[in-house]
Amino acid sequence: MPEFREIDIDVLHPTQLTLGLAEVTRRAGIMRTLSRGELRDLLEDKAVPYVVGPKRRLYIVDHHHLCRALLTIGHGTVLLGEARADWSSLPLKDFWHRMETEGLCWPIDVDGNRRPCVKIPDHIGQLTDNPWRTLARGVRGKAYSNEDTPFQEFMWGNYYRSFMTTRLLEADIDLAEKTAVKLSRLDEAQDLPGYLGS
Repeated sequence: MPEFREIDIDVLHPTQLTLGLAEVTRRAGIMRTLSRGELRDLLEDKAVPYVVGPKRRLYIVDHHHLCRALLTIGHGTVLLGEARADWSSLPLKDFWHRMETEGLCWPIDVDGNRRPCVKIPDHIGQLTDNPWRTLARGVRGKAYSNEDTPFQEFMWGNYYRSFMTTRLLEADIDLAEKTAVKLSRLDEAQDLPGYLGS
């Protein structure tokens, strides 16, 4: 049995600018129905991988939605998983460059624009909504396969954003999902993780 370290979510630093708030709400709803033991099992299964950064701050590289959902239900701790790297000796600028090079951060905003990594908020609670990421999560499995690739849903969401409007997402999510499934089979998507082919 692995030993898990319980830690306050407040001390963990995000590595992305946005998340899908609808996904957070969905997960929080499920978590509210779990017993204490079931929640513990979930947290052990979803132990949070991280990188040690400058000043020995912990930067999480997955499970941002889990952490935000836990905060939503008033649960302030999570379990730490694998330490992917210790780059605490690097200056902040070099640290973020290494994080980007290794694909361990996603400094892309909701409009698909790259932002300086230092603009990534310090706290999970400060991440803003990205409906494109929500769309991508909603069609995962139907449109593309789930791969163990960091920020996979963001990559697909960014792809869908280049073909659709936010108005469609707001007006008819069912049509947006059907459109996303069709777009996922185009040759233009073949370099994205989990591409299923045409």
